[in-house]
Amino acid sequence: MAQDLRSFLDLIKRRKPEEFQIVSKEVDPAYELTALVVKLEREGRRRPVLLFERVKGSKFPVLTNLHASRSRLAAAMGAAPEETQRAYLRAMEKPIAPKVVRTGPVKEVVLTGDRVDLGALPQILHHEGDAGAYVTAAISFAKDPTADVWNCAYNRLQIKGRDTTSIHLTTGKHLWEFHRIAEARGVPLPVALVVGVHPAIALGALAIGSIDEDERAIMGALLGEPLELVPCETSDILVPAHAELVIEAEILPHERTAEGPFGEFTGYSLGERQREVVKVKAITHRRDAIFQDITVAHLDHLLLSTIPIEANLYRAIRAMVPSVKAVRVPGPFTCYVSLEQRVPGQAKNAILAALGADLYVKRVVVVDEDVDVFDDRQVTWAIATRCQPDRDITVITNARGSDLDPSTREDGYTAKWGVDATAKPSLAAYTPRHRVPPAVWQRINLKDFLP
Repeated sequence: MAQDLRSFLDLIKRRKPEEFQIVSKEVDPAYELTALVVKLEREGRRRPVLLFERVKGSKFPVLTNLHASRSRLAAAMGAAPEETQRAYLRAMEKPIAPKVVRTGPVKEVVLTGDRVDLGALPQILHHEGDAGAYVTAAISFAKDPTADVWNCAYNRLQIKGRDTTSIHLTTGKHLWEFHRIAEARGVPLPVALVVGVHPAIALGALAIGSIDEDERAIMGALLGEPLELVPCETSDILVPAHAELVIEAEILPHERTAEGPFGEFTGYSLGERQREVVKVKAITHRRDAIFQDITVAHLDHLLLSTIPIEANLYRAIRAMVPSVKAVRVPGPFTCYVSLEQRVPGQAKNAILAALGADLYVKRVVVVDEDVDVFDDRQVTWAIATRCQPDRDITVITNARGSDLDPSTREDGYTAKWGVDATAKPSLAAYTPRHRVPPAVWQRINLKDFLP
């Protein structure tokens, strides 16, 4: 499979040309890109990939809304839309190690020293109240300072100057750990921030596993071949050879700067915080690079993260409850699970497994296998008819959660809860559901009764 963004865009143009739209009119990067995406989503019920050819103040065209379709993400993995979870789980279970190559298209232009200027990038403001221009589609590539352990993740960057940004490191996550190790030694942490990649690489970056699982190998498995990497110009960090643009940088020790407010995936604009500081050493890019943006808090953002989260949760729950049937993440901090409960207590075990598997999960609802977790109405019905609050709700206090949760008193310090909405003592012994007799259901053909 081709490993570059452009080849994937060509695939979309061939298969579903209506899903790729070029905007030739000049747009203002202050809010207009987000406004167009949201208007298409709400008023036209359309989610095309958008390529803005002329963005005020920058020579770079901007691509956004790439990930706003499950079928597009499935195509990036070479899978059918209904097979995305299985395809992702296969990649986690059978990773393919990356390989280093001498050079690649991302090295066509190399900017160092005084030629580094983040102001040349599109200065995109996403939502009213944002503190400044943000880079939202940057995937960090970094290495543990003490071991041959690598990490990839999405980290938002607020542009602070010609060669400086802030970076949002989620407390307790792997890049945060790497930086703390480097900071304890009084040295910066080298990092490369990669913008503009094939969606399989984007999906792999969001894999959730132990700190020694290499997301780059999951990217390779999703691509079906080893991910090709090239060394950075200013560090030993390896980056995708076919990316559009790479920002080579260091996260400084013992320095913090004001960051935010910024409108996040929760639908809220969280206030100013003190965040880590990034100093840029070099920028490399394709000669005609496309700058990729992710439309934060909309489908471009939410669908991309959902597929890896659901796969990881399924894997974690299956380790505890082999009879798990489906896992869905319907919204922020929330997980729905359906399972065949073969012995009492498995629903609660599933709750605990889900809460422990993902830092961000705060609410888990477990239902029987006859309830479709992709239908909110059925889940609500199960909670209403199979759950007694004093018996079936579990609350866990004083846990680590997301520092983007606006309901917490202290960043990331939260309570979590689980709802056992399974039938007790078992589905077979519970009050029977009413139904149309199966024989009648089979013989009724709507065409025989309605024109």
